[in-house]
Amino acid sequence: MGRDAVEQLTRTLRVSARMRRSIERELRAHLEDSRRELELSGLTPPDAARESLSRLGNPDEIVTQFDTVYRPKRRTQIGLALALASGMALGVLGIGGSLASATSAHHKPAQHSHVRHG
Repeated sequence: MGRDAVEQLTRTLRVSARMRRSIERELRAHLEDSRRELELSGLTPPDAARESLSRLGNPDEIVTQFDTVYRPKRRTQIGLALALASGMALGVLGIGGSLASATSAHHKPAQHSHVRHG
């Protein structure tokens, strides 16, 4: 799982693009650190690269774990959608009510008090 493999793995994640880039950086940094340690222990660069990929683990399991950690639960998504929809509905009603009040106040005849001077 080299550079292309990291991109392929993270492409399947169901997270935001920003989170995907963050996860890619994290995985690449981990692979680089592992490769460097393995080279220092005596492995050749190609062997160290292969071994660091092997130690990272099964790509399918990695995707599942990242999805579990970073993707909101379905119940949370539904709750957020309902809260957003409710807020928008209340906002529209509030604006509509304010406009209706402003319009009706604008069309009311002005009441004048008749004061007699004299």
